[in-house]
Amino acid sequence: MPIPRRQFIQQGTLASVAGLAAPHLLSRLSAGTARTGLLPPPVPPGPPPPAINRQALINRHDIRVTSLDPASPVTAGDGDFAFTVDATGLQSFETLYHDKGIPLETRSTWAWHSFPNVDKLKNEDATSPFDFHGRTLHLANLETSPAGKYFRENPHPIPLGQISLLYKNEPLTPESITAIDQRLDLWTGAIHSNYTLAGQPVAVETVTQPGMSRLAVKLRSPLVVSGDLQIRFRFAYSYLVSGKNNPPLVWDQDDHHRTEVVNHDANFSHLQRTLDDSKYFVTVNWPGAGKLTAAAPHDFRLQAANADLISFVCTFSADDVPWAQYQLLAKSSFADVQAAGTEGWREYWTHGGVADFSGSTDPRAAEIERRIVISQYLMKVNFAGSFPPAETGLTCLSWYGKHNSEMYFWHAAQFYIWGRPDLLERSLAWYQKILPLGQADAQTQGFEGVRWPKMAGIDGRPGPGGINPFIIWNQPNPIYLCELVYCARPTPATLEKYRDIVFESAKFLASFAWFDAATNRYVLGPPVKNVSESADATKVMNPTFELAYWYYGLQVAQSWRQRLGLPPEPKWAEVLAKLSQLPVANGKYLEIETFPTIYDLATGNLPSSELLAYGYLPATPFLDLSVMRTTFDEVNRRNRVNSWGSWAAGTAAMCAARLGEPDIAASILTNQNFTNNGHVAHKGLPVYLPINAAFLAAAGLMIGGWDNAPKVNAPGFPQDGQWSIKSEGLLPLP
Repeated sequence: MPIPRRQFIQQGTLASVAGLAAPHLLSRLSAGTARTGLLPPPVPPGPPPPAINRQALINRHDIRVTSLDPASPVTAGDGDFAFTVDATGLQSFETLYHDKGIPLETRSTWAWHSFPNVDKLKNEDATSPFDFHGRTLHLANLETSPAGKYFRENPHPIPLGQISLLYKNEPLTPESITAIDQRLDLWTGAIHSNYTLAGQPVAVETVTQPGMSRLAVKLRSPLVVSGDLQIRFRFAYSYLVSGKNNPPLVWDQDDHHRTEVVNHDANFSHLQRTLDDSKYFVTVNWPGAGKLTAAAPHDFRLQAANADLISFVCTFSADDVPWAQYQLLAKSSFADVQAAGTEGWREYWTHGGVADFSGSTDPRAAEIERRIVISQYLMKVNFAGSFPPAETGLTCLSWYGKHNSEMYFWHAAQFYIWGRPDLLERSLAWYQKILPLGQADAQTQGFEGVRWPKMAGIDGRPGPGGINPFIIWNQPNPIYLCELVYCARPTPATLEKYRDIVFESAKFLASFAWFDAATNRYVLGPPVKNVSESADATKVMNPTFELAYWYYGLQVAQSWRQRLGLPPEPKWAEVLAKLSQLPVANGKYLEIETFPTIYDLATGNLPSSELLAYGYLPATPFLDLSVMRTTFDEVNRRNRVNSWGSWAAGTAAMCAARLGEPDIAASILTNQNFTNNGHVAHKGLPVYLPINAAFLAAAGLMIGGWDNAPKVNAPGFPQDGQWSIKSEGLLPLP
């Protein structure tokens, strides 16, 4: 049994109050002394295992497509730019893939658009008053009001352009494509597409260049010589954003946008795209005697001359470039982009963590390995950029393309676990950028510190919503992620770089917790929406996971002060000492204190967010492990081990692993249908990447371990002789 929390707090010195020295924090209290480098994953003593053949590991899971399958397009990209293609290697079947599977889109993190605000709406027009312990908060919950609708939809990402094939000046038909053999080479990021069109072979290679919104295509076919096969560049106005998820492109608003040729030469054209107040640029260059001609205001055709090859490079950019740089763009070749893409993916796969299950005899092992590799690819393409996008990443649009910050831990923590903290830090830079906006939002509501937006576009402005202003479990996420960066790089420079995020987040946590004098404790809410979002926000007080996360966030923030040689923050220590206990009924954790009857019925599924308090979070003196074990057993019994879905499967697997139930954890990992291209559909969305991210977090925890994990190889997997797991480069969670 753990030491009672208040006894733990009272028995230490002031310095230990500052850190609330849980064992995993004690080992990290002093930058440059307690930890002086990357923590290796816990392994048994002895010689290191032989090196993994990483290329063989990755390539054995290359994605193969042998039919025109709308559920299995593949995407090339680098986290800031993504280009999703059908079986032709381009985007030739827009309607088929959008209506019956995964849309074919060209997306970036930097291109955004807003419809004109003709009614001069303001965000405060979407607010209504709520009582917060005697104080009135004006929260933007009126999502169906004119202002709510406008600010939910705007800004939204710009669809950069559609690149497809035309045969005899007409779009391809599904029946015209046969003998399909497409392969996404995961090691290089290149897409190789071979098929037959009109009885003739077609071979297409599609690649992208890291660090630039640039793609290159090489197409070879006898149909090119005759001029029957052309490349089409087509530009839509925007998305039909009246639906927040998976909206179609808008093609019938030609007068709302402009596509102008601002410069051209024999082998390149430079286009300016203008959509209301938004602007971006497109440069297309090609070798040889081909030409790009305009067929309509936003419709261009590239045709080769006297050759069986069309090759081009297409570059999208936010800013125009001087004339001298046009010449550099025009000189970029397919080979240049291919080489850069190959090197970028080689760098990704040769650094960071991998896991090889090939020696295992357990029938679940091979599928877990496949899911790990393909999910690592998908997370790099969709979430390794400078802005953390919505749950569908850059593959397609959801939530108007906005970042949903409660998912941020899932999306970003897996980069740390798999040994790539630098990719986690790319999105943390956006949090640093919007810090002043979050501070202003907190101040407007009467709180200290920073209130991070639940749903926001690139501008960081909170989007209205019936749920959005009541979500709070997003608030400690940046603290936890900064702590992971420190775990990887425990240096004074790390502490200085992220101290503002950690301390301003902690100020809000302490300010939001309300002191109830009648019970001599700090409480959370109402109004609050807990993780499951199922209960009336005005009736929710003290949800279990949110309480545990408040405690952990403040605990970490105090340890950062101690690492920096600062005295403990008295208010934080007071909140930690008097924060409400995790609510318990009949020896099991409740989901919410004010809803105490969840276990009363003998059958039926139970809520599971309370399990996030151990697994997602490490053990602290705030947690009773025996109660958590009883809670997990009951929830898993009632919900059934083969029924865990969405990112809750990651929650359950992490909790099971930390509780010493590795076989259950492994079974949970193989739930759900990860399709051929690694995606998982969820509640009407054709892809839902928090599932991949939570899977990677859970699998990484089970392989790489956690502080105080059993000192065996892959401690979260069964030690029954059926699992042979070799791993390199993983980092343990706290």
